[in-house]
Amino acid sequence: MVAARSGCSATVIDSGPAVGGQYYLGAQSPEGGSGLSYAALRRAFDGLVAARGIDLRLSTYAYALQRHADGFVLRTRGDDRHRHRVSEIGARTVVMATGAFDRQLPFPGWTLPGVMSGGGAQALVKGSGVLPGQRIVVAGTGPFLLAVAYALISAGGNVVAVVEANEPLNLARHARAALPAAGKTADLARFVSALARKRVPYLRRHRVRRAEGLDRLESITISRVDSEWHPVSGTDQVLECDALAIGYGFTAQTDLAGQVGAHMRIGSDGGLAIAVDDRQRTSIAGLIAAGETTGIGGVDLARLEGVIAGVAAVEHCGRRSALSESAIGRGTRDVARLRGFADALHATFPLRPGWRADVDDATLVCRCEEVSAAKVRDAVSDLGALDARSVKLLTRAGMGWCQGRVCAPTVDALCGFDTAESLIGGSYRPVAVPVPLGAIASDRMSP
Repeated sequence: MVAARSGCSATVIDSGPAVGGQYYLGAQSPEGGSGLSYAALRRAFDGLVAARGIDLRLSTYAYALQRHADGFVLRTRGDDRHRHRVSEIGARTVVMATGAFDRQLPFPGWTLPGVMSGGGAQALVKGSGVLPGQRIVVAGTGPFLLAVAYALISAGGNVVAVVEANEPLNLARHARAALPAAGKTADLARFVSALARKRVPYLRRHRVRRAEGLDRLESITISRVDSEWHPVSGTDQVLECDALAIGYGFTAQTDLAGQVGAHMRIGSDGGLAIAVDDRQRTSIAGLIAAGETTGIGGVDLARLEGVIAGVAAVEHCGRRSALSESAIGRGTRDVARLRGFADALHATFPLRPGWRADVDDATLVCRCEEVSAAKVRDAVSDLGALDARSVKLLTRAGMGWCQGRVCAPTVDALCGFDTAESLIGGSYRPVAVPVPLGAIASDRMSP
């Protein structure tokens, strides 16, 4: 919107059937957030689309990014029903906001029907109005668990418990004044009030250790854990449920930036992120990034980064931004403030190594290729694999449909490798999302 209002030609490519991403999925005028409401932003955006100030392309995936002397070429395909619909778009500047996906950790029984990511459960409710089960447990770590539980309760779901592996009260040690400063007090109060009204237990410092059932999920076993997530003896509990929404934070999607060699960094959550300056500019001239790709930080931070990214795009195209310098200054200060709050959250809700002890040899680690933890461990102990690539070649872990997006961090953790460190300056796939080879060939042969 900043670019369009500043006189630039703007094209928006969105993989979803509607703009707004996962957070605003199915929403008309959601609550919360800083600055303009979603409804106001949507009206302004739709007005620019109607006036042809923005070329909006929905249900479209970007699968490759290439640099050229005068800018970039972005290659796209249609959604899963139209994968053969490929095209390319030339641009002087690219603003990348590809978001993130749920980070999962395996445990015995995690492949049972009824076990899903927190984001998947939220998408069912927001996008389709469907509850994932009759008795639902929300588990993992991080404030996103509360948002998922709130969405389920608001849709009439029966949430049996919220199981948090860390100690949320530690947030006061990391950022005593950060919560009100970041404008999150109202959100937190709304989530907590919803749990209290329904008398949903919030089990701190507890972790899901296994899921059980014949043909689908029937129950889970949880335990109290110490600061490293090792189970405390004698604290096992069995919770009957038919749905488990579980998540341990998010992983940023950095594939496209990696294709053109943009510098990466290790985020405060230990994951990979695109390195940017205070104008959201990457190390590649003309490539700008915003949102979760630059480090997991939440919707309010992503929106503000998007505004600053728009300013940077306008400046790179040699135009003057429609925003005043004072507004830009406030925006960059707000970004820094919210980034600090995100860092405090990551320090409060870290991943701890104790989860590995529950991953027995029979547990599938790579679901796509059905690779067990035993095969992964044997690749290191018996076959002498010294890096993630060797483990992949020996076991096929990471060669399936998701291309390692789900299993790579787990495989590396079980082997003692560091995924994020190994990817900095490393190689990236030339195709970010699956696209038929026939479609690529036809595109190359067309006049």
